[in-house]
Amino acid sequence: MTVGVVEGVVATRFAKAVNIGLVAIVGVWHLGLDTVLVLRGWPTYEPRAAAAGAWLALVVIQTAGSVLLLRDVLSGRTARLLAAAALVTGVVATATYPPGGAIGDVSWAWNTVGWFGVLLLVQRPLWELITLLAANTAVTVGFLAADGALDQVTVSRLLAAVYTTAGIQLTFAYLARRLNDGAREATEVAAAQAEHLARATADEAVHAERRRRYEYLRVRVEPLLRGLAERRLDPGDTVVRRRAAVEAARLRRLFVETDDTPHPLLNELRACADVAERRGVRVTLLSYGELPGLPTTVRRELAEGTLLVLAAAGTRARVTVVTTSDEVVVSVVADAPPETLEKAPGPLTVSAVYDQEEDQLWWETRWPLRPAP
Repeated sequence: MTVGVVEGVVATRFAKAVNIGLVAIVGVWHLGLDTVLVLRGWPTYEPRAAAAGAWLALVVIQTAGSVLLLRDVLSGRTARLLAAAALVTGVVATATYPPGGAIGDVSWAWNTVGWFGVLLLVQRPLWELITLLAANTAVTVGFLAADGALDQVTVSRLLAAVYTTAGIQLTFAYLARRLNDGAREATEVAAAQAEHLARATADEAVHAERRRRYEYLRVRVEPLLRGLAERRLDPGDTVVRRRAAVEAARLRRLFVETDDTPHPLLNELRACADVAERRGVRVTLLSYGELPGLPTTVRRELAEGTLLVLAAAGTRARVTVVTTSDEVVVSVVADAPPETLEKAPGPLTVSAVYDQEEDQLWWETRWPLRPAP
């Protein structure tokens, strides 16, 4: 998993938790407290249909905004449109109050519109919420001025209300933003550590694989090359030539073991066949069934017997890979001498038969896909 994916997953989950809390607060505020205030002041509203319509309109806006926010599909344009609709609805609700009631016991729209702004604009720049709160306050001041209720006591009450309500709403929006930023920074640190650990693990695996290959070259290939260089081995000797062909095929298979191919086993067998074909051997490679993912050690043992037979083949060879629901079978038939195979290369199930009349050697290796009962 990449750093960007880790950051995105953790930060998204944290932001969703904050959004759920905000949706719950606004839902309890409007469906709970506002409902009580509307019912208590119901006789004083005029017209009452407008008051009820404003309350219902805010329910619709709240539902739409909450769903979009929780689904993380609330775009900036939609958020601003819904916030503007909430502000207009607040104007309609305030118009139904009795004279001077914009900050009285029957007023409910002012605080609600402010919390709707927090809900809808929590992911937007902070100045957009400040603009909405200022416009919402201006609506209340305008209605109080129109009713001639802006005396010293009302202004003091208005300032206190602005300080408490708008201050709490701005503080909540600011803290939500800071918490999201903190979570994002924490995920960046955690993801960087995870990437460093993954890179170190991958480097160790690559180093171990290189050491394995160098050890193989030192143990198997170096003595052969040294013997040829020091003329202790005769290149014309059939045994030496067969040994060289085997090691060449093994090296070729070793180089392709880490290739990113759909069927690594077929790729490795093809590499062994290429070495034989360069000596003039006609090789046919057939495959039946869909090969599963096989560990490197299993592929190595499945291919080892085939490698030895192909290295000793004289003129022709046929390699067959059969995959069933129970096992993977690799077999090879070639005109190779019986002494080619002295022992099984590993713990897998191995069968070998030599037809002396036709000078053909048949070798088969099986790997079970299902554990034995």
